[in-house]
Amino acid sequence: MSLQLPKNMMVQSSGRSLSIDFFSDDEVQKIFHEISDKISSDRRRTGKHKRYFLLVEFLYRTGGRIDEILKIRPSDVNLATNSIRLKTLKQGKDRNGIQREKYRVIPLHVDLRDAYMQYLLDMNISTKSEDPLFPMSRQVIDLYFKKMQDKLGFKIHAHKFRHTFAVKAIMDNVPLNVLQQWLGHSSILTTSIYTQITGMDTSQFMERIR
Repeated sequence: MSLQLPKNMMVQSSGRSLSIDFFSDDEVQKIFHEISDKISSDRRRTGKHKRYFLLVEFLYRTGGRIDEILKIRPSDVNLATNSIRLKTLKQGKDRNGIQREKYRVIPLHVDLRDAYMQYLLDMNISTKSEDPLFPMSRQVIDLYFKKMQDKLGFKIHAHKFRHTFAVKAIMDNVPLNVLQQWLGHSSILTTSIYTQITGMDTSQFMERIR
């Protein structure tokens, strides 16, 4: 069972208090509700709002960086294995020193799978398409979120979904090395910041030690 995320939790790191900005569960629901309302009311731009609904699902259910999400093609979503291939921002070199694109594979959440399949059906998009699933720019997305932010009254930006994903994963006891892989952190020390949530009851982990 997923734990509820409150607002204004703090994360401690290296003796300093760092504010990790993430959404509460209530805020996430408000965001989805707001986009759903636009899908119903703004008939001329229904397709646009459906695309944003799916974009938020991908951000919220994968923890991917916005630039990684914008590179996703339907061919990167494997429905047979329920997985998503994300192209990482950093390129690697093969044994011959040639630059190669790097990917990481993460599981496909059931809610994201449902939303994704419905979107492909509504927009008549092939699961094998090599075209970007989200043919939008960062600037346009930022503007869409800014307008929603002004209406809903709390800060909304793409990277906040990544923090939300990470905090929820930690609170649901996802192992740190698994979360590191999902987030694409090169160092587990970067991932570990999410484990140091003030007020989190860690006694459950001590009880497992035998």
